[in-house]
Amino acid sequence: MKNVVLALAAVLTSVVGAQAAETGAMKMEGMQMNAPSKTPTNRTTGVIKSLDAKGGTVTLSHEAVPALKWPAMTMAFKISPELAKGLQVGQKVQFEFVAKEMDGTITKISPVK
Repeated sequence: MKNVVLALAAVLTSVVGAQAAETGAMKMEGMQMNAPSKTPTNRTTGVIKSLDAKGGTVTLSHEAVPALKWPAMTMAFKISPELAKGLQVGQKVQFEFVAKEMDGTITKISPVK
């Protein structure tokens, strides 16, 4: 029985070694792994009521967000200048955002056609 266990261990060791050689055995030194975000992204649609790209805010009249138990409302969101490019007041948009209490930050936004 001892010989069977030793033989099995030898086979497993050679298989694992062969797989590492096939994949190039990547070195992980100095690499940062980003942990998955625990903050869920939410989606809805709305109409742009005001936009301050330099100040980093956009006010949207948006539909309800059931996952957050938010009713339809008008509120300001944080937005990066890059995401704000090309947006206009009065435009209907679909957007994704992360929320911390009643503070939302837009992560993706696009006009609805």
